[in-house]
Amino acid sequence: MKRFAMFAAAITLSAGLAVQPAAAAVSFPDVPKSSRFHDEVQYLVSQSVISGYPNGKFMPKKDVTRAEAAIFIGRMLKMDGTKRATNFKDVGKNQSASGYIAGAVTEGILSGYPDGTYRPDAFISRGDMAAIVDRAFDLQFTSRFLFSDVGPNMRASESIRKISAAGITAGYPDGTFKPTGNVSREQFSAFLARGLSAEFKQRAAIADSFAHDKTKQYTYTGPNGDRLLSYVNSSTKVNGSRLGFVWQEKDVRTGGTEYFVEDESYQGFATGLLQSDYYIELLYPIETGKSWSYYQEKSTYTAVHKTVDTPYRTFANAVEVTTSTGYKNYYVKGVGLIKVVDKNGHIVSVLKAVK
Repeated sequence: MKRFAMFAAAITLSAGLAVQPAAAAVSFPDVPKSSRFHDEVQYLVSQSVISGYPNGKFMPKKDVTRAEAAIFIGRMLKMDGTKRATNFKDVGKNQSASGYIAGAVTEGILSGYPDGTYRPDAFISRGDMAAIVDRAFDLQFTSRFLFSDVGPNMRASESIRKISAAGITAGYPDGTFKPTGNVSREQFSAFLARGLSAEFKQRAAIADSFAHDKTKQYTYTGPNGDRLLSYVNSSTKVNGSRLGFVWQEKDVRTGGTEYFVEDESYQGFATGLLQSDYYIELLYPIETGKSWSYYQEKSTYTAVHKTVDTPYRTFANAVEVTTSTGYKNYYVKGVGLIKVVDKNGHIVSVLKAVK
């Protein structure tokens, strides 16, 4: 059943605000403003998470080692980086990363190898990076979509799907993640910045995204009144469980609040209420007449350039999805869901405002 069709009041709490990017005082000659990850690097420098080299350069293409990964994560989580002894025979107490390695291991974010080594100079792979980011942000939700080169038995498979569900990565347009590839300093910076800031997460969205813009608030109206949607990029806890990287849907009249996940990759777009199965809203690529089924419901693209009126404005390029239960759902690139109509033509939910 559609998420908006089953909206009900639930637990109420204050949603944490997303961390917003800030200007950094340091600039690097090898990270010009034209660089793809310039703003992410500058943001993390301003947060004292990363730094450059004594020669004034950042070396953005340099692959990240396991020691460097520990330093980045440790600084981000405000760990004590004081040099100290570790349980690894190849990490002495005088090594620059020893304190952060020890701290990250204690927190369960990093681990060593069966032979008692940490291998601080070994490069971090994209799969290992996903596992580290997953643990550092304590991610809770797993993507409905699979990467073609990430098998279910791969060690980091669940973490890769978690960072995808959190909007920290969308993988590559060909549907792969490339888990064995190394991670450069600028790429690692991008992953951390996306975890910390909704703005950077929004920049990582796939081309022609149909998900909501995580930097905006949406007001929907319907028979039961107005509802306000806001993205939660913090680590608020509910009943001991960490809640973050979700959308908060608040009943403006009663204050009742519930949360849902938006999960988008190059394979499709899905949503799900917490502790429930995801509903596949869109399956990519979008083509008129294309159908897909999920559980007992079948959905079909019945129009791809539909003109739809809403209190917010009129859209001339909406995608219409008709379900086997008779609902018609309308989506627009860069905006998200704009209208839901039931089988009798009655409006269930319609976009009222975006700010």
